Amino acid sequence: MAGLRERLGQAKRFVDGVLGADKYQHYLEHHARTHPGQTPMTERAFWRDYSDWQDKHPQGRCC
Repeated sequence: MAGLRERLGQAKRFVDGVLGADKYQHYLEHHARTHPGQTPMTERAFWRDYSDWQDKHPQGRCC
């Protein structure tokens, strides 16, 4: 059962990576390394900022 749980966790991390759902977690890790002691953006603010960036740089998207 533990093996199945581990495989499902790996599959979830893979899908999150493909879909980009893990971007906020990566942002938090980067922020903690490069800006210790500063408060990071909230998840909502992060996604709003990321969406604005995508709108300004459409070459990074397929559609």
